[in-house]
Amino acid sequence: MNRLATGHLASDRPLAISLLLGVSGWFAGIFLLVFVGVLFRPDTAGQAAVAGTALLAAAWGLFMLARDGEPVFVAQLALALSIAGQCLVLYALTAHASGGASVAGAALALQAVLVLAMPNRLHRTLSTLFATIAWALTLHFTLIGEHGDWRRGDALHLASSLAAALAGWLLAWGPVAAALWSAIRGEADWAARGWAALVQPVITGLIAGLAFATLVSQPFESFRWLGGAEDSGYLALWPLLSALAALGAVAAAFALGRRALMALCVVAALLHVGHFYYALGTSLLVKSLLMLAMGGAFIAAARVLRPKEKA
Repeated sequence: MNRLATGHLASDRPLAISLLLGVSGWFAGIFLLVFVGVLFRPDTAGQAAVAGTALLAAAWGLFMLARDGEPVFVAQLALALSIAGQCLVLYALTAHASGGASVAGAALALQAVLVLAMPNRLHRTLSTLFATIAWALTLHFTLIGEHGDWRRGDALHLASSLAAALAGWLLAWGPVAAALWSAIRGEADWAARGWAALVQPVITGLIAGLAFATLVSQPFESFRWLGGAEDSGYLALWPLLSALAALGAVAAAFALGRRALMALCVVAALLHVGHFYYALGTSLLVKSLLMLAMGGAFIAAARVLRPKEKA
């Protein structure tokens, strides 16, 4: 029987409660960041690096005292300290950076380090999720360009080429899907090595990232209400591909027996379908045909994932 499905190695706290605590930690971290800024005024990159490193060290110490998130107050105080420290360290790393790609790349490196360093399941899950977002933004800014640079020649070439659009999407999310598949398939190996405390939250973060983080990999200019380009070309297919990725995340959550996570992935798939409907660059007829095909894919997936009746 799957160890992840039985919950012997996973936290007993419901996923919804963990997400609520995570959001609460974000708000607490924002207020704490404002407090540190007003009190210490870290105006330079060096001062921000020292303050951020001190906050991250304090968070690590509190996480060591509150293993597996208990008591909740200490764990959430540590999460708030970590969030504030991450903001300061990221500011220090990108104080002289030019462009969003550099900022996203620094955020990716920071989150990768925190996944390994912070001894807390929720923190590792959130760091994995943020790492997938940073990875998507890094490629988005590198391949498509900064916001407002849509009409550059390379962006227009990417939009006009079906192969390039598909390759760009696969380059972003192929490695994430491969890492998730490898982690699930290699459960017996990493469980035997005693890596469950590290790998399990990473798997949860990868599933959430594959479902939700694809939203930020979309060319936001394709939304009508954001005043984007008149024709986004084949990039309008990215939301549809992201819906398929969310469907894959549903399958991964199903394999682990995580019903709440499955529900969140279904919500993500619906969001991607809605994004595709409002994206420019394709006719309504083409969209209708593609959405019919997408509906058929969801029905087929539902039949595959349906529990088999006992004879």
